[in-house]
Amino acid sequence: MEFTKDGVVIDKPPSDLDRLMLDAGGLLDNVGIEYVIVSGYVAVLFGRSRATEDIDVITERFDEETADELAKRLRKAGYWGSAMPLGDLHETLADDLPARIAEEGHRVPNVELKFASDESDRISLENAISVRLGGEALRVGSLEFQIAYKLDMGAQKDYEDALYLHEVAGPSLNTTALEGYVTKLGVENEYEQLRES
Repeated sequence: MEFTKDGVVIDKPPSDLDRLMLDAGGLLDNVGIEYVIVSGYVAVLFGRSRATEDIDVITERFDEETADELAKRLRKAGYWGSAMPLGDLHETLADDLPARIAEEGHRVPNVELKFASDESDRISLENAISVRLGGEALRVGSLEFQIAYKLDMGAQKDYEDALYLHEVAGPSLNTTALEGYVTKLGVENEYEQLRES
């Protein structure tokens, strides 16, 4: 794994989960939808060994025409809406509900799309980094914000994700930005515990 000024390069063969996200990310890019990957899969992408069945993806809001084009390309690529028909993609997202995309006939693993709806989503979208895997690029939420956000979520697996990302990114992290997010989310105690681990 190499941290550069342009992002991160991960040198590993893509897993099935990675391949799903690379496909979905490529389709989002092709349709012109800005997106960012957040939450548990970020730690998995960076090498943490833990089970996860979904990939959380936040997108900018897009119109019905764009949703229809995305749905068409997803169908053509062999994907379906595992929790709703792809034809209802825009309506589902506009109702602030997640849309789950999976390989046709499967429910997991899946990509869970949702429109940006709060400040945390905005921060993730606006501060995305590029991660190159298998010669392709993905947009991932800044590791500094992912660490603080995971500490705020509070579950043991979230703390372990934060700890893992903190350890793997190490000196490449922007400590000022990280501490700013820690303060913003009110997780100073959790961050102190993480630093002492």
